[in-house]
Amino acid sequence: MTWWLDPEKVRKRNETMKRNIQRKYGVDNPRQIKGITEKIKQTCEERYGGVGYASEELKQKSFNKTKKRFGDSNVMKTEKGISRYKKTIKKKYGVDNPYKVEEFKLKTSIALKGRPSPLKGKTYIEILGEERAAERIEELRISGAIGCSMTPRISAPQLQLYELVKQKYPTAILEYPLGGYCIDVAVPELKLAFEYDGSYWHDEEKDKIRDKILSTLGRTVYRFVDALPNFL
Repeated sequence: MTWWLDPEKVRKRNETMKRNIQRKYGVDNPRQIKGITEKIKQTCEERYGGVGYASEELKQKSFNKTKKRFGDSNVMKTEKGISRYKKTIKKKYGVDNPYKVEEFKLKTSIALKGRPSPLKGKTYIEILGEERAAERIEELRISGAIGCSMTPRISAPQLQLYELVKQKYPTAILEYPLGGYCIDVAVPELKLAFEYDGSYWHDEEKDKIRDKILSTLGRTVYRFVDALPNFL
């Protein structure tokens, strides 16, 4: 099992990263270092004209790097990529061809030509069972939070929210991981959490659960939907 699917391995990896960062910089999160977020933003603006894939140059650079390493911008179109994939499948299922395994068919929603996938419209609980579904959702949530904090994809509204919060709280941090979530903007020492939601993409029930968990961790959550205030 790959590490990001094992909650215990995710936890240990996260703790090791924090210890290394604490030893090197004296903080739990590099973004707590004064000026680091602005430096990252400035560097991306200067080099690529934007953060993440907001920059076409950075997007193309990523594709070119993958093509140079594997021979194609799509890893799964290369012999090396397919070979690595087969090794992973063999280790997990004991066969080279995963389509011979019923478990794999169920998980990957194989759709026959002219027929819809038998898993379309089904929930994790219906597919995996209640216990495994809960585990899987938690695994994805935790690994996603860690990934976001390490390689954040910051939206324009989120960046605007950060600048707004920073006017009042200079120690504000972007993409702050906590409790298996990644807070849009946080002020750790004051235990404040600020979230921006585009109503089209967000699920109110999931947001309520998220807010409840963050509240149990002592955080006061401020959530803005579709629009930001002029001041805090």
